Amino acid sequence: MSIEVARAAIERYASERDEYGNRLLREVIPSTMGEPLLYSKLNELLQVCEAKSLKLNLTTNGSFPGPWGSDSGMERLLGSCSDIKISTLSYETGGLPYSLWSENVERLMRCRSRTENVAGNGLSKVSLQVTLHGQNAANEMAAVEWAKGIVRFAENLGIDRIKWNRVVFLEKKSPSLRERFGVDNRLFEMIRQEMLSGALRSSKVKYGGSLFFEQDAGLCSVGGKCDACPFENEVWVWPDGHEDHCPNPERRWGNSL
Repeated sequence: MSIEVARAAIERYASERDEYGNRLLREVIPSTMGEPLLYSKLNELLQVCEAKSLKLNLTTNGSFPGPWGSDSGMERLLGSCSDIKISTLSYETGGLPYSLWSENVERLMRCRSRTENVAGNGLSKVSLQVTLHGQNAANEMAAVEWAKGIVRFAENLGIDRIKWNRVVFLEKKSPSLRERFGVDNRLFEMIRQEMLSGALRSSKVKYGGSLFFEQDAGLCSVGGKCDACPFENEVWVWPDGHEDHCPNPERRWGNSL
């Protein structure tokens, strides 16, 4: 996406107000179709947002490439974002060594702790984004032990939230993917209950994500909309400038009738 397209969308929506005069645009989410910290215009995007007093809601794979891996780069993100979500899929799929991933998360948290002493409030929250799939939730015992490790890691570092998401498949994709990564709904429910009141409950880290949605986006009717869509207040802007109001991947890349 050109920075001009991004700027035009941000400025247009930042000017809209509700009946009480409150601005409707609350934050900007850079695309999750790739690593946003590799976007060559990210620094300019941050400047556009700062000019409108807007925060960025960032999801990263934890690699923190180029200048973003330095203390000054991390501090810049912490001051410009509302939430920095770090996905665990990057090391689970072999794209990034766990040692480097965890080292980067630890460094980010040290930067936040150090900067908080100077800047006070207003720094970004830090979350872990976890996808529950057949490789990490193959059975009850394996799923609980794996999740316990993530919870302990988050608690020890002072992570604010863990976003637990269900794995989602497109209808047209190979059945072998479902066979390898699929998770039975009963197991999803067991994990959810363990997080609410069982062995995975935490008093230090907040939980969120599609695991806790009453009806998640993966269950939308093709080309339609959930009865209680959790994304109904979001606008998705594509690189050519056209807009979408439904993030359902089935509608975009699957059986979009």
